[in-house]
Formats: sequence, C-alpha cells, structure tokens
Amino acid sequence: MAAVAAALQPIVGLALGALILLVVVLRGAPARQLGVVIVLATVLAAIAGPNLAPPGAPWLFAFRILIVLLVVGALGYLLLGGAMSVPKAVAMPAALLAAWIGWSVVSIGWAGDVVAAARWTTFLAMMSALVISLALVCRTRRRTKLLLALLLGAFGVAVLVAAAEILVGLRLPTTRPGRDSSAIFGAASLFGNQNNFATFLTLSLPYFAALPVIYRDVRLRALGLTGTGVALLALLYTGSKTNLVAAGLIFIGLFIVLGSEQRLRGRLVGAAIIAALAALLVVPAIQGSGVVQLPEQGVTKFDFRLLEAQLESGTGSGGLRSSLTGDGLGLIEETRGIGVGAGNAENEVKSLDAFARVANLHNWWLEVTVNGGLIALLLFGAFYFRLLGGQIAAARWSSDRFIRYLALAGALALIGFLAGSLGPSTAIHFAPMWIVFALGVITLSLASRRTV
Repeated sequence: MAAVAAALQPIVGLALGALILLVVVLRGAPARQLGVVIVLATVLAAIAGPNLAPPGAPWLFAFRILIVLLVVGALGYLLLGGAMSVPKAVAMPAALLAAWIGWSVVSIGWAGDVVAAARWTTFLAMMSALVISLALVCRTRRRTKLLLALLLGAFGVAVLVAAAEILVGLRLPTTRPGRDSSAIFGAASLFGNQNNFATFLTLSLPYFAALPVIYRDVRLRALGLTGTGVALLALLYTGSKTNLVAAGLIFIGLFIVLGSEQRLRGRLVGAAIIAALAALLVVPAIQGSGVVQLPEQGVTKFDFRLLEAQLESGTGSGGLRSSLTGDGLGLIEETRGIGVGAGNAENEVKSLDAFARVANLHNWWLEVTVNGGLIALLLFGAFYFRLLGGQIAAARWSSDRFIRYLALAGALALIGFLAGSLGPSTAIHFAPMWIVFALGVITLSLASRRTV
C-alpha cells in the first residue's frame, strides 16, 4: 500500500509507510505509551495538513484520521476502566473550550446551513481535543521538551519547503492558487497560501526570540538568534503586512513584559540587541534595500501607503478587508448579538446584496463572533486571555528557567496573534494556532505544580 501510494505521491507513501511501521513496532505497547505516541504524531500531522492526503481524497488526510483514532481510543480506554486525571490548571481552559463547543452545537438550531454548522462545530471539537490531549500528555518537562523538539523539526521542514519555493519555484500541489503559480510572489510552504505561512512564522518567532533572553547557554542562544533570523527572513517572502505588524507587537511585548518586573530588567539589554538585529534585517528590506533584496513585487506588498490608499478608495485588498469587516459587524447587529450560527458566516456574507466575490471574513475574532455571537466571543476571549494573563504572570514570577521561557514565548505568541489572526482566511482548522494554545495550557499546568 505504501509503495503504491509513494509511486503516485511520494510524501503520502512515506507517511503511510512510517505509520504502518509505527503500528507494527507499538502493537504490544501499553495504552498510555501508545496514547503519547499518537498525540505527538497527531501534532505533526496537523501541521502537514492536506499534504498528507491520499491521491483522489484531499479531505482524508492523516491528521483527521489520527484525531478520530485518538478520541475513540481515549473513550475506549475510559470505558474499559482506565483512569485519566485532569490537573486543575488544565480544567479551566478545558471547561471553556467545552462550553464553546456546547454553544456551537446549540447554534446549529438556528443556522441557515446545518451542514456547514455541523462541519464548523466538528472542526472546533477536533482542534479542542488536540489542545487538551497535548496538555494531558505533556505533564512533564521531558515530554514538553520532546514536543518542542518535534515542533522545531516541523519548523525546519516548513522553512526548507519555503526555500525550495523561493529558489527554484517548486510549489506543493496544495498551494493556492494552484500548480501554475510561478508568477506569484512569496512562499506558502506547507500551509496553502502565504498568509497562513506568515502566521505560522510569527507564532513560532517568540519561541526562538525568547531563548537568548532567558538562557545563558551559548548553544541555545545561537539556536534562538538563528531561528529568529530565519523566521523573519521567511516572513519577508510572504508579503504579509498583518504578520509584519504581529512581529512588531512581539518585540514590543518583549520589552513590556521584561520591563514590568524588576528582576527581569537586566535582560532588556539582550532583548534590545535582538530587536535591533531584527530591525536591521527587516526595515531596509521592505524599503527595497539592505541585506535582503526583495523583488519589486515584494516591496510593493509591504507598502503601507498603498494599504492606506486602498482603505480610502475601497479598492484592492485593503478595501476588500474593510468591506468584509463592515459586513461582519452588520451581521452581528442584525442578529442582535446572537450570531448567524456556527460556520454560517460565509454563507451569510455571500447572500448580501453588496457581496464582493470573497466570503471569508479574514478575521478570526470577527468570525468567532459572527458565527456564535457575543457568547462565543466571551467564551473564546476568556480562554485566550486566561492563557495570556497566566503566562505573563509565570514569565514574571516563576523561578524555574524552563517555565519562564515557555511562559514568555507563549505570551508573546498570543500578543503577536492579535494582529496575526487577521492573516489567515480562517483559523478554525489552522493547526499552529491551536498548538500554541496547547503550549499555553501546558505552561500553566507546569507552573501550577511548580508552585504547589
């Protein structure tokens, strides 16, 4: 089976072969150990997304198979008498996600398109399961470090794919606008389009930038500086203005968090050096000069004056996004804050008289609110800011260097995502966002046990 698949689509064949080998090796393993392996494999499959789908069935990719296997396996384990304790620090985020899923199920009742509503709710349940399963599996420093090592490997693969796009024009079949995209500027890597890849980069950036600030180990500092440079360099080749702003917010957030606690102010010098190097790399490049020579199309994409002109005239990408924001706010007002029902935002935008060819709102916070109303916004906001506030507190007060690193990086990732979330067309199935949420829950769990 793997050989046949490899002949048609090499990546799928290799993945299938690896999965079969994994099953053979682990068939006698204890349920708990097997669960850990499946969860970590699910994370990597989530990042790869549709790239790990068999030919002719682009919807049936490895992540969806593994997440269903994970949920069914967990239920079977519990039904057969297995025990699964939930740490207190995980319970609150899990309860908020469960309440959001429950409200999404309720909203199917008034959704115009029941199929779309059920599909969106299923995605929400799947990604929430990924968050909580990761938090339950990575209860120790060793497993958390293993997760970080796997994510570092995934980052490396994503960057290598992007380099192949930039240097030789090789694009994956899942990249939009399709195979014949040699004239399109930018790299999409594993994520389908440039905006999704850019958001992945800005979510990854803090986990590199925080290393030289927190650790004194030369190897970790070198990894942090190299990773920061690579992430910013790749970001320049996405043309994403929203994620360029997100990167700026990350460095601003770094100064604010460090400056707000007297014990950490000595690290401001290191943070200033990293920020200065980042500025020297990015600012000249987006102006068409400097070390990185972007093509003219790339420089144009980063021209914020063009964006301002588009917003004023209502044309181009800026005008379209402004129009979509107005449409979304109008739908919230129309429904008196209750929302149009899970997954129905796009259908409702399409039905508007002033529909302008793009239905997706390109704004995750707005999508959550239009679909589920103010209640969904409240639940997601409580989850998001619980992670953000808890990690800022842990970054400031924890005496454990590893926890302080995780907390600082996680908080900065969430701060950057306030702008970065405007990049992807939707984030309901955008795995990097949910993985960062999972890392946040893991950090709170580790920090709570450290203080007990």
